[in-house]
Amino acid sequence: MPHEYKKYPHPRKNRPQKKSQTRKPAEKTPRKEIKPGYYVAADSDDYLTKYLYWCPHCNVPLVAKTCSCKAETTKIPLQQPYDVRPVLKADHDLLQTLICDRFGPRVTLPQVMIFNKAGGLDRNDLIIANGVRFAWLWFDPVTRTFRLDIEAEALPYLLGKAERNIIDLETAAVSLPSGRLGGKKVAVTAPEATDGVVILKYKSKYGTGILKDGAVRIKELVSVQPKLGMANPSWADVVEKNAFHLKNMERTAVREIKQNLSLAPAANCSFSGGKDSTAVWHIAQKAGVSDAFFIDTGLEFPETIEFVKSQNVRLIQKAGDFWQAVEKAGPPGKDHRWCCKLLKLNPLKVHLAETGPCVTVQGNRWYESWSRASLDAVSQNPNNPLQINLSPIRSWRALDVFLYLWLREVPYNPLYERGYERIGCYLCPAMLESELATMHETHPAMAARWDAFLTRWAADRGLPPEFISWGLWRWKELPPKMQELVRDAGLDLSEKPVKRSTPSSVAHLMPEGKAGDIVDVDDDAGAVPDWELLRSQFPMIGDLIYLDNAATSFAPECVLAAMDQFERSYRANVGRGVHRLTRIASQKYWHAHEKAADLINGEGGITVFVKNTTEAVTMIARGLNWQPGDVIVTTALEHHSNLLPWRALEKYGVMLRIVGLRPDLTLDMDAFSAAMDDSVRLVAVTQASNVTGTIVPVTDIAGLCRRYGALLAVDAAQSVPHMPVDVRALGADFLSFSGHKMCGPTGTGVLWMKEPILEPLFLGGGMVEQVTDDGFTPAEGFHRYEAGTPNIAGGIGLGEAAAFLKEIGMHQIEVRERELCSRLIEKLSAVPGVRVYAPVDPVQRISVVSFTIEGIPPHEAAAYLDEEGGIMVRSGMHCAEPLMRRLGCPDGTIRASLAFYNTESEIDTLAATVREMLS
Repeated sequence: MPHEYKKYPHPRKNRPQKKSQTRKPAEKTPRKEIKPGYYVAADSDDYLTKYLYWCPHCNVPLVAKTCSCKAETTKIPLQQPYDVRPVLKADHDLLQTLICDRFGPRVTLPQVMIFNKAGGLDRNDLIIANGVRFAWLWFDPVTRTFRLDIEAEALPYLLGKAERNIIDLETAAVSLPSGRLGGKKVAVTAPEATDGVVILKYKSKYGTGILKDGAVRIKELVSVQPKLGMANPSWADVVEKNAFHLKNMERTAVREIKQNLSLAPAANCSFSGGKDSTAVWHIAQKAGVSDAFFIDTGLEFPETIEFVKSQNVRLIQKAGDFWQAVEKAGPPGKDHRWCCKLLKLNPLKVHLAETGPCVTVQGNRWYESWSRASLDAVSQNPNNPLQINLSPIRSWRALDVFLYLWLREVPYNPLYERGYERIGCYLCPAMLESELATMHETHPAMAARWDAFLTRWAADRGLPPEFISWGLWRWKELPPKMQELVRDAGLDLSEKPVKRSTPSSVAHLMPEGKAGDIVDVDDDAGAVPDWELLRSQFPMIGDLIYLDNAATSFAPECVLAAMDQFERSYRANVGRGVHRLTRIASQKYWHAHEKAADLINGEGGITVFVKNTTEAVTMIARGLNWQPGDVIVTTALEHHSNLLPWRALEKYGVMLRIVGLRPDLTLDMDAFSAAMDDSVRLVAVTQASNVTGTIVPVTDIAGLCRRYGALLAVDAAQSVPHMPVDVRALGADFLSFSGHKMCGPTGTGVLWMKEPILEPLFLGGGMVEQVTDDGFTPAEGFHRYEAGTPNIAGGIGLGEAAAFLKEIGMHQIEVRERELCSRLIEKLSAVPGVRVYAPVDPVQRISVVSFTIEGIPPHEAAAYLDEEGGIMVRSGMHCAEPLMRRLGCPDGTIRASLAFYNTESEIDTLAATVREMLS
């Protein structure tokens, strides 16, 4: 049976701690359990294993203190954060190449070597081989090269094999200081040696040093006994020697999973495609868990996707478009990983909403990062109350994981063998710069796409080439070590005023293009626009989930380009001169009126540009000659802008009749017919409600208007952006709409008139043909109603928006949004405690949906959606207080309003976050 969600009067952050309905996870204590029955202080790192044990007899690393051969083992101190992993094929080949290039082809490395990662500018690994601290491998992000630096403990395995870069200080030193030589810098004459790590000989001692510019920095000189005939085991031998301990570790992990499965009704495994999740998925299946999921961010390596498919794991598709989001949000940083919410957390939220409360087995380990170094066995997911996370291999090191996989012959992601330590998104800032360098070799096309974006991003902001080549883009705020590097190099990383170049995804739209390249408008062919590609033309979307389109929609690149082109190329006043710039501006501005008229089939009327629908309605109210006793009929669905101007006329004796709604939230047409008589001068109705999305039968109302000789004024602010509107077919005398709701600029709108019967609201320059000493002659056409200098750039942008929508096809937009709206209503209606206000019949509504959440005020809910989910909705009265009273919503509603560029996953995320709010 479905899980019952407990309801609270406030969003999670303001409500009391909820009590588990089943078994409660153990309370946190000042102690930490590192294995059953064994605890250490929670504020200590004593539970971390800081040594690697090695069997000198078998010459193998160990996961515990003992080897199966029973020989005495040695203990090798490790570098923080104490994680160790095997040297796999690509890295082994790299090390072999580096050491042979340095000391000659006779030097061979053992099959079994261990990496111990340490801090540094980038990759910095201690290499452990033959039971000693053998060498260091590090990557220089400046020169983008790998460097090898051997330790003195490696010399017993090199002497007798090394053939070059050996310096005898007795003959090569220019002069030697007295006393101990370790730590000293000595000038040498060694023309056969090259800069870098060298082997030093002095009398009967050997050591290592760094040669640079004719001088060598001596590390230390010690007595060395060459070691020959060391065992050279394989990794299979290592697995065999550790099998007993590995099986014990498996049993402990299986037992821990079984003990905690009852914490929630369902159990699953979070699969990332990496070694840790691979191991934990194998273990979880032994414990009875049969469900695993992988979130496809859309930025995964192809090898990862193929590997995931081979592991019987469900793929959850990406929720957002990274490439569109990054144009606005900029490169993600290690300290600003906005992409995680967009590509991982939001899809996870949707998945968990479908799954319900669950225990999720995950492969997180203490040694992965400092943030996980105190990870508990059981923890509540801080980002989602539906998920309890269980980490059964938290005490394992990477070496343990690989040995376990080899023991159980479990396949793992092939990228590890190609030189990758971390498996994730291929351009994740958490990757090392060395791994990004590897990607240029293994996946050049993927690397090239990211490089192209970074290059343009840096160029737009005047950032130096090192911003990319040194990997500085990977931080918003550089860490101290990188700050020092930048300071020493004298780099200026301050961003200059953005000189934005055109994103490649929309370059074909500049400067005059529209949607033609990506939309086949041949309706007879049944073509469907490429909605994802259309979405990429809206730079504001980025990483946002924007569901407030009824208030203001986003503008596409072609609209922004048209406005920018006016300001940059032909900025001049319209109709006020004969020079070339004013002629261009006037033609463009006039043509914008034609485009707006064409969208609504209004070529035969007068198309006037205004600031918004509010101004247009006010011009109608002020432009007619009203008489006492005149009646205006309107509806309960109206926005204040289509109500208050009529209310203001009541002081002149004009009467207002308001028609109500049926229970299904559609207009009561019987009441409307009853409200009509010969006294009605004007009918003023919205074509679509901005609260419920209700579509009003305007054509039926137009028939009533003709019968009684009334004028018809239609508020089309919500209809023009979402459905085909034909003023001729509607039978309207006036039609008003706003640019900012239809992908156009703010501060723009249209008042269309069948006949120019209104008196101009504004008088002044530009609206007259002639001014005499005692009067004036108004201009013809739209000029009569546009006194003064208009919003020229905005008007041109409005025309471009109208043409943009026209080319997509308003019928296609209507169908697309109807599908999205049905999904939205279905998802919200399925959440207990949510009430939806929208007509049931999809044909009778546009993509505007109001809803309330039991016990949570609309403003609090909207704030929660923004803060927790990055979801932007409207809350409150929506400028329709009389309607809210009729709906019984004294605090208003939450409103989610869609546009064609919204996606199914955004809708699912909204519903999941609402469900989370109530859990």
